[in-house]
Amino acid sequence: MARPTMHVEASRSWWNGTSTTLCGLTITKVTASGYWWTGTSVTCPTCKAIEKGGR
Repeated sequence: MARPTMHVEASRSWWNGTSTTLCGLTITKVTASGYWWTGTSVTCPTCKAIEKGGR
């Protein structure tokens, strides 16, 4: 069974709710916000690298 990928949010539009992640993905319909780490998801490797790099 595939594990869901978790992205790190860089910004969210207050106007229309569109979310942009650190890796550049634009999500138009945010289905979940925040998370409770259970070990069932995988963090996007690009988001993780950018966050670790301090950008």
